[in-house]
Amino acid sequence: MPHQDIYEVLYTEPAARDRDRLEPARRASFDKAVEMLARDPYTELSRPIGVGEQDREIRLTSQIVAEYMISRGRLLLVVLRIFDDADILLTED
Repeated sequence: MPHQDIYEVLYTEPAARDRDRLEPARRASFDKAVEMLARDPYTELSRPIGVGEQDREIRLTSQIVAEYMISRGRLLLVVLRIFDDADILLTED
């Protein structure tokens, strides 16, 4: 399937809620990463999950992992996993 220049980005309700809870600096980094992903959702930094190539996972920033689906010119962010250094049991010092 040929890739288009920019995919339309959509969010599930849970992913949109998680996105909207990000503080401004993390949100800016997240938005920049999503913009890059919309230009190349099959980037070699992502990996397929499940059967086929359309369901994928990528680490958008050092603390945000996204699961997404690609279909008909759209990129649907399904799940965001957001990590925070405050919740680490054992830090590496």
